[in-house]
Amino acid sequence: MNNYEIAKSWFRLALADWRVVEKLDINENRGAIVYHLQQFVEKLCKGIIAVLGFEPPRTHTSSTEIDRILADIYVGSLRLNVDNETLRDLERLSSLAKTFEDEGTRPRYGVRHANRIILPDEYYSTDIVRLFIDDAKMIAEITFRILRRLNFCTEAEDICGELIGISRRNA
Repeated sequence: MNNYEIAKSWFRLALADWRVVEKLDINENRGAIVYHLQQFVEKLCKGIIAVLGFEPPRTHTSSTEIDRILADIYVGSLRLNVDNETLRDLERLSSLAKTFEDEGTRPRYGVRHANRIILPDEYYSTDIVRLFIDDAKMIAEITFRILRRLNFCTEAEDICGELIGISRRNA
């Protein structure tokens, strides 16, 4: 399987997580929404890594691999055929992805305190979840821009169309 086929699979997995987010009620499933947004972002990052020609790492912090690729480009030890705007978008993608990665296991397990566990649906307010949704939509837009510049969209118009659609949806 070539890198584009692997990337397509990662993007399809990511889009499946987005579809779950859309079906969940923000008033009742805040933790689950943040969890699936985390998965959406992680899989988008892994898809980008594959499009760039690398094997996505088996980690929940894919942004560190994007950072490593960028560092290698900037020090000159790696040459990729990408323009400066794509490099800036990769930096933006990595930075925003960290917002989701930093949540760790909170969306699944809540927050442990000495005498109790604050459940994910208690921990996340609807306002905070909406911020995560907005960040995920921005990541979808950045991903689309990167894929368009790398000519991936000619290979996968359906994926790119869905990503740009996500970025333009109202809350």
